[in-house]
Amino acid sequence: MKKYLFLSAEDRRPVEESGYRYKKSKPVTAVKTKRDEDGFFIPWAMFRPLGEKGLFCELFGASPVRRAADLRMNRDLLLKEAYEHEVELLMCRIRMSEFQMQQSFCKEEQALELYQRSKLQNMPKITPEHKRKILLDAVTWKYDCVQQYKKICFQFAEAVIGREHDKGSKNLNRDHFIENFIQKANELPEANRFLVDRLYETAWRTIFVFKYGCDPEDIPAPWYDKKGGTEE
Repeated sequence: MKKYLFLSAEDRRPVEESGYRYKKSKPVTAVKTKRDEDGFFIPWAMFRPLGEKGLFCELFGASPVRRAADLRMNRDLLLKEAYEHEVELLMCRIRMSEFQMQQSFCKEEQALELYQRSKLQNMPKITPEHKRKILLDAVTWKYDCVQQYKKICFQFAEAVIGREHDKGSKNLNRDHFIENFIQKANELPEANRFLVDRLYETAWRTIFVFKYGCDPEDIPAPWYDKKGGTEE
């Protein structure tokens, strides 16, 4: 019987096939908040002080127990909001790598223009169009991949942390979800798996800070199986 292990990048076996492989995800088409004329997001009521009544108090009447439940619900929403911001930072870093690629192509074109005007002695090296497309595709596929996997990676981190906190108690639904996630992660090309690891580790840190109140320097290392191969 196969038992898939969730290994860190340094413990995973080297990829046997050569070349840079990745699996594309379904395109994400949702639009973002509008920007002002200087490029900043237009302010909106992202946060307000917590009201006297939450959903449970509003529906069933105020009580300390229901107030505590409302506060937990607001905390969980804040937790997911914080995670979304961390994911957005990851997306910005991916976007920066695309900018750097485009800038490199732009410098090639500028050099070619100077050469054609006899301002450069030697013909500059130009990346062919088909290779440019391959290189850009190898960067831009990450946008959709991150968006498609961000939710399930958060749920996986939550499940693993819950399992660590409930040592000795069985939760068949949670264990089944963890096993399925690990199996699917093992089936991904290394490029996709690297992003899955980044999202999982980001969710892990965010949950410990915003749900358990850990100081950033006291957060335990993300859980991975021990080295030994992807199957046993």
